[in-house]
Amino acid sequence: MNHQEALTTQVFNLIDCLYARGMEEVVISPGSRSTPLALAAEIHPEITTYIHPDERSAAFFGLGLGKKDRKPVGLICTSGTAAANYTPAVAEAGLSRSPLVIMTSDRPAELQNIGAPQAIDQADMYSNYVSYYTELPVAEGTQDYKGLIETKVMQAAQFFTGTNTGPVHFNIPIREPLMPDLSRTDLFHRKKIETVERTIHNNVEKLTGDILIILGETSRPLDDLEAVFSQENVTVIADPRQHARLGSEHIVTTHDLMFSTFSEEQLGQLENALDYIVRVGEPVTSKLTNRFLGNSSVPQILISEYDGLKTFPVPPGTVYTGDAGAILKELIGTGGASPVKEMFTRLDREMKNHIEERIGDYDDEGRFMHEVLRRSPDGIIFASSSMPIRDVERYDTRLKHKIYANRGANGIDGVVSTAIAMAASDSVTLVIGDIALYHDMNGLVMAKLNDIDINIVVFNNDGGGIFNFLPQYENKDHFERLFGTPLGLDFEHTAKLYDFTYSKIESTADLNELVIPKSGRNLIEIMTDRTDNLNSHQALKKEIGQLVKKFEI
Repeated sequence: MNHQEALTTQVFNLIDCLYARGMEEVVISPGSRSTPLALAAEIHPEITTYIHPDERSAAFFGLGLGKKDRKPVGLICTSGTAAANYTPAVAEAGLSRSPLVIMTSDRPAELQNIGAPQAIDQADMYSNYVSYYTELPVAEGTQDYKGLIETKVMQAAQFFTGTNTGPVHFNIPIREPLMPDLSRTDLFHRKKIETVERTIHNNVEKLTGDILIILGETSRPLDDLEAVFSQENVTVIADPRQHARLGSEHIVTTHDLMFSTFSEEQLGQLENALDYIVRVGEPVTSKLTNRFLGNSSVPQILISEYDGLKTFPVPPGTVYTGDAGAILKELIGTGGASPVKEMFTRLDREMKNHIEERIGDYDDEGRFMHEVLRRSPDGIIFASSSMPIRDVERYDTRLKHKIYANRGANGIDGVVSTAIAMAASDSVTLVIGDIALYHDMNGLVMAKLNDIDINIVVFNNDGGGIFNFLPQYENKDHFERLFGTPLGLDFEHTAKLYDFTYSKIESTADLNELVIPKSGRNLIEIMTDRTDNLNSHQALKKEIGQLVKKFEI
């Protein structure tokens, strides 16, 4: 077997084996050393490829392609710092349990550590974030590459589904010449292998009494649990990323405002009334809800979909791992009518009504977020980290959209790329701040290159708005330079560069002009003020506080 035959056998079998295990999409960043991998993915008859020249954005685009269905998505890049630019997205994938398949081409051993171009140490370079790593041997014609590749992919595929889901990394040293034999499409012959998921959890002890369920994000839907959520002894509150909140009459969504305004007396009443707190899935977004959980003495049970437990904000007394819905059905027992449920559900309803009635008196980002949620077409709202996801939680009173966000590492890098990838198959409105949009403007090119429709609403408050809510804001001498970071950007130029239509909203007086289309690539820039935004948020919180005072458990 000559070099080209060995190289072709290795890379074609790798791509085909990964396809058989569920990889149907691959994001390729152009480069020389990755030539055989890129060509193998490109000519595979069942794989869809996307080309993105920026590896950092490309990796987040791959993350977005697999985000909704948690399916494995491939990444291919050349050697050197190209591979290093995957790191932020790999970190997010590791923390959010997304099965990215990272294929980094590398220089062979004779070009390592001698000053050869584009040669860095790539061995296990994502070791803090991936669930599996392997380095393939250089294709030389002396091994059974078919058997070796099948074994390696079988090992990696253990992490494509189940309680250990996570990204995997194949480092692939490749020796020149780099061209494979493109006629060997006969190597693409495998059929899809059906994945049989095993849900394993320890014996579940039935809970009775007054139970508070905290629903974080879950990878599997919890839509069939309405019978559990409707029990008179069960109170359910949900993070905005938990889609079970859509259409349910028994799920509370205004908990962030509640816990930000409850008095010590009310919190004490809650503590005394509850018998158990059950936390499901990912930690919730709300800082105030997490503070309550961290301070509570009520016994807490965690239901985790993955073996890598996320115990924040406080270690639970009991943990169950596996299918969250199946475990909840076994775990939740009966009990009498709950004063906690009666209070939470009535207060949730009154708070939503209050926001609907009073929101017109405000002109801050909360008001605009409420309008964006009301006017956006049905589908997905992708909310950037920092203020947008928090404002979605606070101002989403109608609950008609599925909410997604990158909350594994909570970073603002790659938000644009992730959202555009989701828009390749769904109707998506991205809500983002000016700093986060600037951070990933390169990602906009994928909408242009692939004709992907998406609405992008950017709140331009000329800086990092969330810092106005933090203690740093009190130090006015250094705040603007170090934290406010005003950029003075006009995103009309961005829209022109990437072929987006553009509109600008200067104030609430322009709300009649706030049109969020059902199709096309649209960028809507809404001008806001960070200080006014802080004051308005605090004013609404004060109003809600007066409403909350009336309630007792």
